[in-house]
Amino acid sequence: MDATDLSDATAPADTGDTEQARTRAEPMPPEQRRAMIAEQAVPLFLEHGSALTTRQLAEHLGIAEGTVFRAFGDKESLTRAAVETFFAQSRARMEEGLVDPTLPLEQKVAALVSGTRTWMSRMMRMLSLIPREEIPQLLSGPGDTAYREAIAAVFAPDADQITVRSDRLGSIMRIAGMAANAARFDEDAGLTDDELVHFILYGIAGVPRGKE
Repeated sequence: MDATDLSDATAPADTGDTEQARTRAEPMPPEQRRAMIAEQAVPLFLEHGSALTTRQLAEHLGIAEGTVFRAFGDKESLTRAAVETFFAQSRARMEEGLVDPTLPLEQKVAALVSGTRTWMSRMMRMLSLIPREEIPQLLSGPGDTAYREAIAAVFAPDADQITVRSDRLGSIMRIAGMAANAARFDEDAGLTDDELVHFILYGIAGVPRGKE
């Protein structure tokens, strides 16, 4: 996005150069500017964590650091907005569909395990940016329902092959995501994607379909 779109400058005065006046970008509305900055800040916070500075963000966007502070007031407000944007983006992806439901069952589970591992790692990084007491409100509400519904939709074509109710599948995939990231706390506890896929499909005593 052109940096001139973020400028706080007003439209130029009528100096007779009407062509220049027409080509100057209109200033971005405050709420739109805030949303754009928060959205662009998400990948930078994922990369740098709390060490990200407003100067780095401003340089990335090609705007003045003062523009960031005029939009948010302080870094804490910016950080909170970026975290909320991260979860809003996640909900949007759930509504669009997490995995192609026409894929074979094992491929769907593998894709979800890999995606869940990545998402939970990013989620924990973003949650580390805000006070602990603010975390519960971000982990409950519409997003929770959206996730369960998205997972259920993925497995709807496989209803005759699975033994778990569709409304419980989201909880199973969450457990898989936690197990996938267990190595963050205990190196020996981490499970590979293949181990998780096999466990989800067959448990610890099941026999793969079509195999002895």
